[in-house]
Amino acid sequence: MSDTFSDPPGSTIASAPTLYRHSGKVSPASLVIAAVVLIPLGVLFGAIYSAAVVYLPFIKLRGLVTFFVGGGFGLIAGSLCFKLKYRSRLMAFLTVIGFTAIGYYSSWAVHPALVIGPGELGGDFVPLMIQGFDPIVILGWMKGIFAEGIWAMGGGGAGALSGWGAVAIWVLEAALIFGTAYVSGMAAYGNRPFCEHCYRWNDETEELAVLPVSTTDPAWMQIRNGNFDALKKLQIASDSDAAYVELRLADCPTCDESDYLSAIGITLTVDEGQLKKNETDIFRHLSVTRAQRDEIVDFAAAMAEAVQLMREEEEALNEAATDEDELPTGDPSHPNEPAP
Repeated sequence: MSDTFSDPPGSTIASAPTLYRHSGKVSPASLVIAAVVLIPLGVLFGAIYSAAVVYLPFIKLRGLVTFFVGGGFGLIAGSLCFKLKYRSRLMAFLTVIGFTAIGYYSSWAVHPALVIGPGELGGDFVPLMIQGFDPIVILGWMKGIFAEGIWAMGGGGAGALSGWGAVAIWVLEAALIFGTAYVSGMAAYGNRPFCEHCYRWNDETEELAVLPVSTTDPAWMQIRNGNFDALKKLQIASDSDAAYVELRLADCPTCDESDYLSAIGITLTVDEGQLKKNETDIFRHLSVTRAQRDEIVDFAAAMAEAVQLMREEEEALNEAATDEDELPTGDPSHPNEPAP
């Protein structure tokens, strides 16, 4: 590893490296495929969810189903956006929300037929499900629930929820479905860089290096501005067991035009007996040259070895101190006690 990191030819302080941003490109073919896949899936899953809400006997179980349905909508749409190589978080967001909206609308559309039941409707069951997709039918059904109620909250069918109480349940249900869909969808889509030259997502290396340093070290600003020699100026923090920094690389394995460095602050906390890893970005996906990338990898390996040696020396000192404390009083081997 060299004493200084390489700079690209002609680089200056003014030409600081940039943080990655998606190009915003989404191919028309990807949009068509997304529509062909997600529209029928949304209708199907919406109908399944509506049936679960109607036929499940326990209110708490219905709430749990609502939570998982929202997460499922997001997971499917976000994963598909990633597979179809959306390079636009806005379009990924709109796809997730659109798919969720189709499913939620479909759940309302088939709800009247499911509540009345196939036994009572007979041959009109399927036609009523199809008719339910008319927004006027959905609005009329909602007005009926508002006026007379439909869900039996008490025993024997008494206490059916209606009026503004029903509206509150609808709002809570929609918020839960769309909220969990958004969180799971954008997590499934991810935020890794895309190599336009090779038309593929970059590979991201988790924990390239674990640095026992503070997230507030002034050297990070220099690194963010392109002075990678400042990595060697980072000061070891005293509380590095509970808080440290991870260096991560995202690079294209088939070319040298799409390399990015991330520095993520990690804080370990204990919540209800479970160890939680909380992340805070110092910077994420900072552009680097291939030469700088290779030297950062070498630096990370050297730092890992140095940290390991430091910990081994610290453990050896702690063991020596423990052994000395455990020596009995008057032991001839104890340097401060006379032999009897």
